[in-house]
Parts: sequence; C-alpha cells; structure tokens
Amino acid sequence: MSARTPTDRGSRRARPGMGGAAQPASRSAQPAGQRRGHAHAHIMADRVWLVLARRSYEEPLHQVGTVTADEVELAQVYARTIYDEFAWVEMAVVPRDAVITVIAS
Repeated sequence: MSARTPTDRGSRRARPGMGGAAQPASRSAQPAGQRRGHAHAHIMADRVWLVLARRSYEEPLHQVGTVTADEVELAQVYARTIYDEFAWVEMAVVPRDAVITVIAS
C-alpha cells in the first residue's frame, strides 16, 4: 500500500482495473438507486403525498399537509400518525405527481 500525500486527498481517486480513470471518492456522490450493489435500487425515490381530511361528513375534504414516503402503505401510516390532532371522519393520501392542474395561476 502506498503512502498518501496531502495533494492526493482530493475528492477523486483512481480505481484499479479502470485504466486509471478518476472516480468519485465518496459513495454519496451517486444517487442511491445508481450505486452498484445497492440493495434497494428498485425502490422509487421518496414521493410526496398530499394528505386530505375532513372532520365531519358535511364539510369537504381539504389538504391538511403532506408526507414523504416510498410507497402508499407508508404514506398512510405517516399521515395517520402525524395528523392525529383531530378525530377525522375521513383521511386520504394522494401522490402529488398525480394532481393535474386545470387552471394555473
């Protein structure tokens, strides 16, 4: 193993077998889904979910907040846990990217 000098402590390093090509020194430089051998590469990056609720059947659903989760089951648990300050008669989560703008302001 060779000794490192202060000048080669940069953010890039040469990898053996790669023809001396420089690569990021840190794994965090790549998105989680693109890391080689990453166990959860198939999981979608965190999605933002709108949380809609109402306290009585007479009032319409309205947005009470948002949660961030990879899948709908987690979004449901997060919404119920975070927004439990009222006795809601109905609560729903909707992916923010599923909302279609009809009139833009």
